Amino acid sequence: MSFAVDLHTHTRFGSNCSYMEPRQLVQRAREIGLDGVCITEHNAAWEEEALRALAEESGLCLLGGIEVSSEVGDVLVFGVKDSLLPGRRIADLRRLVDEAGGVMIAAHPFRWYSLPGAILDEEEAAGRAVFRMVDAVEVFNGASPRGEVEFGCRVLKRLGLAGVGGSDSHAPHSVGRCYTEFEREIGSVEELVAEIKGGRFRAVYPGLSLVL
Repeated sequence: MSFAVDLHTHTRFGSNCSYMEPRQLVQRAREIGLDGVCITEHNAAWEEEALRALAEESGLCLLGGIEVSSEVGDVLVFGVKDSLLPGRRIADLRRLVDEAGGVMIAAHPFRWYSLPGAILDEEEAAGRAVFRMVDAVEVFNGASPRGEVEFGCRVLKRLGLAGVGGSDSHAPHSVGRCYTEFEREIGSVEELVAEIKGGRFRAVYPGLSLVL
């Protein structure tokens, strides 16, 4: 059995850069056969009651997280209810997440390396500070071209870090473009955190026929 979860999505409810209504997100997720979706607004968390109501309406496993901006890049945070996460330096963020028993995932950390003219230096990429502070890395992102993905896979091999997939969707058509396949069914953020910490998952990019 496997359990497919898009770990990285944004809605108009909490991200002003998104074109997607929450109901459009869950409708699209159901259409393409996802088992769960994580809503990770920029520097803001959904209220648990609102998230629970949307989950009950949709019939999906719907979990909340935050995409937190830091001085070393964006980080997906799960399992933390502290509303003071945004604006923290990465070391302080790591401390707060550890205290809460949560996890941190580097979001689209290889995006810079796919820009025109970028030098694909694996050693330079592996030395980025963010990789010393996270539990996993978003190696498959919905906006990532094949070259960026393959580069990221090589860097992760150097680092010995696990890779996850998330669409980073801001509109319905891209929901589930990348996702993470878990070995066990997930019904709560606590279970999601446990599965990530236990390494019981793999990243999937259907459009590029890639599985990590």
